[in-house]
Amino acid sequence: MTMTENGLKLASPEAAADVFAGLSDLEQALAFYHQHLASDTAVNLSVAENVLLYHDSMNTDVFKKIQLIPERNIQYMAAAGIPQLREQVAELLSRSYKRTVSKDDVFGCAGVSSALECIAFGLMRRGAGTPALKPGDEVLIPAPYWQGFNWSFEERPKLTCVPVNLPTTGAGRYRLTLELLIEAYEARQKAGRRPRLLVLTNPHNPLGVNYDRDLLEGIYAWAMAYTDMHVISDEIYCHSQLKGSTTPFAGAVTLGAYQGFADRIHVVWGFAKDFGLSGFRTGFVISKNPAVHRAMLGSTDPAERTHPLPWFTPFDSLKTFVIGELLSATKDGRLYTTYAMEKYPELLSKSFTDVKAALDKAGIRYVHRDGDNAAQFFWLDLTEYLGKRAETDGDIELPVVGPKGLDPNEEWLFRYLAAAPTEVSLLPGGTMHNPVPGFYRLCFTARRPDEVVAAVGRVGKALAKLK
Repeated sequence: MTMTENGLKLASPEAAADVFAGLSDLEQALAFYHQHLASDTAVNLSVAENVLLYHDSMNTDVFKKIQLIPERNIQYMAAAGIPQLREQVAELLSRSYKRTVSKDDVFGCAGVSSALECIAFGLMRRGAGTPALKPGDEVLIPAPYWQGFNWSFEERPKLTCVPVNLPTTGAGRYRLTLELLIEAYEARQKAGRRPRLLVLTNPHNPLGVNYDRDLLEGIYAWAMAYTDMHVISDEIYCHSQLKGSTTPFAGAVTLGAYQGFADRIHVVWGFAKDFGLSGFRTGFVISKNPAVHRAMLGSTDPAERTHPLPWFTPFDSLKTFVIGELLSATKDGRLYTTYAMEKYPELLSKSFTDVKAALDKAGIRYVHRDGDNAAQFFWLDLTEYLGKRAETDGDIELPVVGPKGLDPNEEWLFRYLAAAPTEVSLLPGGTMHNPVPGFYRLCFTARRPDEVVAAVGRVGKALAKLK
């Protein structure tokens, strides 16, 4: 059994069985597998993580300069973030959006998953601006999409996620349109259902694209004028922009609809992806809705006396200290965050270019148009390999962990690539509600560029053996 970099290990695969049994999310299970069980040569490109800034400057310019934790940061703090932190995040987002974001509309919690859940619970309260959400109401989400939406909205709020399948062939392949959303919305209404939330991830996960501003203006204008839906914009990858992208990122707060319907438009963001701090679990709600405000801060109103929802998933004192240090750090006489968000597109673009060249050299197909953003992903099209097998290989087994309920050929190909000698984990599209099998997400920021390029080479060699 091998050790991880931090000296963490499990005695055997059997020792991890109980843990894996409770990890229904494959991406989470694979992260655990690679941390505690996989060999040192295995590479996990399935997980949406980002090491680029850490190795470039964050470790030396921020973390190595952090001193001992002060006494105030071992004590209780406001669950939704102290005022100074909320103001610093509001200032950071204001610079990014080129629009003023008020600290009074920014609330912290333990990750964007929690932020999504808090919004859903908030909109179940009185004063949400439209009829309150109730269990069983539906959430429309263009598919493929991040599988965590299902447990964020379904686990405790008891809403129902409905995939709006993007076309997988033709000129409009994997392209969202307003017509597609209208068709899905009207079909659910005719079926007697009640769509109340529309969730858009911008930039998209797993496709990586930025939604065109005109498309967003049309979608938001329709949703506000012709439905009673709220829109949640998941913008956790908003700074993950390739330098050559010809479709600029357009945040929800910059759209025309936001000026008249801000109480029905909500944004979530965090430090996990752009800054690469996924393990810190730092998420933020940006909302002007009074019901969401009361959910995040609590209420002493006798008619609705409640504790702050982030009490259960707080932006705790340790998060407050470390993220506060990050937001206050300087490099070359200016804020480190300013440097980082200028440097990051350069690092991201180089990694993208290197990995794209490796994929092309290996003959591995992927969904990407020149000029599109990619965020942190390649959406691999491995459909031509479904049903094929390597003549000399026997049964392919990955210890303990593996996908469940997928197309059998998609699952076999996942296991084949994850097993020795290739040892590269990709996230199967079926996990992300892709309507057809054979697509896999590769996160090109999960490891250093040279490591990802080497892993792609191994994948290419393994695929070439399939007949």
